[in-house]
Amino acid sequence: MTMMLDNPAWTLVDRLKKSRLLAGLEQSDLADACGVSRNTISNWETGRSEPSASAFVRWARTTGVTLEWLAEGIDYGSEG
Repeated sequence: MTMMLDNPAWTLVDRLKKSRLLAGLEQSDLADACGVSRNTISNWETGRSEPSASAFVRWARTTGVTLEWLAEGIDYGSEG
């Protein structure tokens, strides 16, 4: 998935949720892919906690976004 959603105002919480929604995944689907509970996904998406490094990588791979975009909101692979 190409992210043409460069918006520096988006927080990590925003990017986590938007990447899941754009991938067409329910929280339970992503939880299964990341090896955590649906409640954990909810906690990450609301900022109550943050994913571990390994879960962060699984999230990016599962939702089809780059780690750079997910972490920083920057898509280094896009032009413009």
